[in-house]
Amino acid sequence: MLTIKPATTADAPRTIATLVQAFERDPLMLYLFAHHPRGIPAGIETFFSILLRARIALDSPAEVLVEDGEIRGATMGNHTAPPAWPPALNKEWAAFEASVPEFRKRLEAYEAIYDAHQPDEIFYYLGVIGVHPSLQGKGAGKALLNSFCERSRADPKSRGVYLDTANAASLQFYYNNGFELRGEGSLDGAPLWCVYKRT
Repeated sequence: MLTIKPATTADAPRTIATLVQAFERDPLMLYLFAHHPRGIPAGIETFFSILLRARIALDSPAEVLVEDGEIRGATMGNHTAPPAWPPALNKEWAAFEASVPEFRKRLEAYEAIYDAHQPDEIFYYLGVIGVHPSLQGKGAGKALLNSFCERSRADPKSRGVYLDTANAASLQFYYNNGFELRGEGSLDGAPLWCVYKRT
């Protein structure tokens, strides 16, 4: 049985391990961490660790999908007015950026595409949605996506959910779930699509 619950600090190690498996071949992760000195999985692990702990600390949207007591998927993102990160996490992020050659430059190229296609209304941003490979294509991703969209729907300030993907199969998944293309760009030849769904 699959259940979805808010992520906690205690969930972080298992959640990050699942996300590393879910994203180890993702084109965006391959692009961002192509020059990580310890390899792409190490970059993904640190990246998601900082992002998840920031979301939990700020009470921003972060949920995990649990199957038989095991964490098999997760989402994290921003609500309509994300607060500033705690200083300790900002310091950790700066050190991470500095430790990965090309990362800051590549992240800025990604953010430029994301920024260019944002909706002209207030929205929730779904920064990460990942499911363990064993559950992909079995409704787990749809359950997580619906839960995040419901958060947006329940917030009177939000008009929809915005996200991006560099994975063609994921793009079709979002289309199938009511998202529409807002724009696209290229990261060293790898496409990045930005999509939006009114909620």
